[in-house]
Amino acid sequence: PSPPSTPSRRAPRQLGNSFTTSSIDHHIFKPMLGLSLYALAADPPPFHPVSIPHSGLVDGSSSTALISALASSGVVAIKGIPGYAALRSDILAATPACAATPAAAAHTF
Repeated sequence: PSPPSTPSRRAPRQLGNSFTTSSIDHHIFKPMLGLSLYALAADPPPFHPVSIPHSGLVDGSSSTALISALASSGVVAIKGIPGYAALRSDILAATPACAATPAAAAHTF
């Protein structure tokens, strides 16, 4: 003989091909769904990556911070790269001419 079922937990029932549910599931998943919908509606907090100076990478003083940042978020901002500002300016100035070339026009993104 099977044990008597309790009112708070019914036997799982078949849903479709492979999913089952019970009254316990509804007590767990309804609040989770509500939180998920709230998270989608709420503005996410801004993300600010860890910023590491280029000089710290060169001399090794920022290696621990780099490893920690890569392990936690996988994103790092490197600041103070020598010559970066001039190179960025040159690239931005050349972008329209590059985009107008036949090769760029034929490229599918």
